[in-house]
Amino acid sequence: MTKAVQKPVVYLETSFVSHLAGQDLGDPAQLAKHEKSVAWLRRMEGKVTPVVSEVVLTEISDGPADGAARRMGVVSGLPVWVADAKARALARELLHNGGVKMSKPDDALHIAVASAGGADVLLSWNFKDIVNERKLPLIKSVVERAGCRCPQLVSPDKPLLEDLP
Repeated sequence: MTKAVQKPVVYLETSFVSHLAGQDLGDPAQLAKHEKSVAWLRRMEGKVTPVVSEVVLTEISDGPADGAARRMGVVSGLPVWVADAKARALARELLHNGGVKMSKPDDALHIAVASAGGADVLLSWNFKDIVNERKLPLIKSVVERAGCRCPQLVSPDKPLLEDLP
C-alpha cells in the first residue's frame, strides 16, 4: 500500500490576497505585484494546498464593498484556519520578543496561525513586517521555542517547490 503524498500547505496572507484580487492596477508597482501573484497561483495550482485564516478574512472584508467582494471571491472555498489559544499565545510572544512590532498584532497573528497550524509556507508581499530577512532568525527562534515549526516566510517572487521541506 502506497502512502499518499501530501501537498505543501501555503498560508495566503492578506497582502497576497489583495494583490491577487487586483487592487490599484493603475499603479505600475501594484500591477506588477498583481501579475506576479496571478502567475504564482497559476504555476502552483494543484501543487500546493492554499489556506487562509479568520484574520485574513477580517482584513480583506475591510474597505469599499466592491474591493472586499473581489478579495473574498479570491479565497472563496479555501480552508480557513482559526487563531486558537496556541496561535494567540505565540503571537503575543512574537510581539513581546521583538519578532514583530507591537504596533502590528495582526502580522504576528498571521505568522502564529501559519506556524501553529503547520503551514509549510507563509506567502506575503509584506516585506517590512513578515517577509523580513533581518527579523527571520528572531521570528524562527520564538516560533521554535513555542514548539512549532516556522513556515518559510516568502513573497511570490521566490520559487517555492524547490525550497519546500
